[in-house]
Amino acid sequence: MRTYILQALGKIGDESAIPVILDAAGDSNSTIRRFAVSALGDLGDARATDALIATLDDTEADIRVAAVMGLGESGDRRANDALMALLDDKDSAVRTQAVIALGHLGSDQALPLLNQMMNVESNEWVRRYISQAIREIEGGCCL
Repeated sequence: MRTYILQALGKIGDESAIPVILDAAGDSNSTIRRFAVSALGDLGDARATDALIATLDDTEADIRVAAVMGLGESGDRRANDALMALLDDKDSAVRTQAVIALGHLGSDQALPLLNQMMNVESNEWVRRYISQAIREIEGGCCL
């Protein structure tokens, strides 16, 4: 029940819900955390961005993925450094979403890292997303 409430609160976007969602983002239950992080991504609020950045070190890869997706959709360039740090995450889904998010943010600062990553990334799908992100950042394509 809590997960559906969190999801609805994020979709509604009511600022008064932010403290409840922020509290749930620190819950010991990973399912609650995942839904809270997704709700934060839906909010698009500066406080949500700060909380999403703080969530990027969660032990659960799917929670890191949800946080990265929210940051990519936020358009908030304060996330650049935190997203670039995830380009070497052990989980390929996290790396992929970080690449996509940096492309969406148009992160010029990420270009050298993305070019370097293209040469060492073993996962073919991640390399494809790197190529797309580079083109998106350079203004040639959209993901």
